[in-house]
Amino acid sequence: MGDSSGVNWKRVLILAGAIIAFTIGSGFATGQEIVQYYTAYGINTLSVLAVFVIAFLYYNFAFANAGAEEKFEKANDIYKYYCGKQLGTFFDYYSTLFCYMSLWVMVGGAAKNLNEAYGLPLWVGAVVLIAVTIITVIGGLNSLVDAIGLVGPAIVVLCIAIGLIVFLRDMGNIPAGLEVIKSGVYEGAASGETIKNAGANWLVSGLSYAGFVLLWFASFTSALAMQNNKKDLQHGIVWGTVALAIAIILVSFAQIANINTPSDNVANTYVWNAGIPNLILANSIVPIFSKIYALVVFAGIYTTAVPLLYNPVARFSEEGTSKFKMLTIALALIALVVGLYLDFRVLVNTIYVLNGYVGAVLIIFMLWKTFKKFQAKKQG
Repeated sequence: MGDSSGVNWKRVLILAGAIIAFTIGSGFATGQEIVQYYTAYGINTLSVLAVFVIAFLYYNFAFANAGAEEKFEKANDIYKYYCGKQLGTFFDYYSTLFCYMSLWVMVGGAAKNLNEAYGLPLWVGAVVLIAVTIITVIGGLNSLVDAIGLVGPAIVVLCIAIGLIVFLRDMGNIPAGLEVIKSGVYEGAASGETIKNAGANWLVSGLSYAGFVLLWFASFTSALAMQNNKKDLQHGIVWGTVALAIAIILVSFAQIANINTPSDNVANTYVWNAGIPNLILANSIVPIFSKIYALVVFAGIYTTAVPLLYNPVARFSEEGTSKFKMLTIALALIALVVGLYLDFRVLVNTIYVLNGYVGAVLIIFMLWKTFKKFQAKKQG
């Protein structure tokens, strides 16, 4: 772990990787999340990103400090720490429910991913994801952070690679793409149809994006803080955030430059309305690249799906017991049905955006607690 005065850079890399892997689920890796939260706002993509980065750094540092100082009995006690007993209990149960609802999005993303890349029936990707997720969760989570911590950087490198190649190749098209978004003239759009966005304006979108990810990270970061050197974790948070920000900017502007680029595989599908816009970008580099990228996206979905299923199961049962195993299988099978039944773009838009607002409310409670702690320190 390294001595407390120094920094263990190998551990920093794994922690940064775990933070990246948890953030990059099906919404991010497919590019659907980037379209709705960033690209849809045109030039204000940068404003959305600034709001997200400030909020993301603030609350992850706050969760890490609280976890290190308070040594919670259960990681979910972080909510009671910030909001008091009644509201804290609400946030505790709500975040557990949200993690589970986010698993539905992962199922939808896995189904759509293999469907658009390989033409496989929707159920194939969903069933494979649920099978490997069940096996991992039942096997226990001792090695989870190390496992997803290694996959995370690989996905971010590929997201950055696709974004960078397409961005450099098509940067001359960015002004035209911005004009399309501004005017709302999208190729193949039916009357009144437009790009899906996450909020009324860029500020709402930035807060919503920070808010929905917050509900994943509250117990995750405070648990990491209880098991890791504080300096290592702080460095991991910063470098993880930097990598995410670079990936978001490159992918978003690559999407803007190709907003009306059509899919070779799916009729009447363009970057602006595709289930998996990043596959169109990958395909435009070299067609075989989209096939490889689809497998990487699948790995990214898997690394996020595992903690999303583990969280609600561990909340109501003890790891290793038969109740834990039964609950894992039951919740996974329900997620399989819901994720297949609902449209992926609608899942991202509804579940993430709604939960973003709830997360933004939690940020207000956190700021109040931070302010009160600061006042108490000042008064000695």
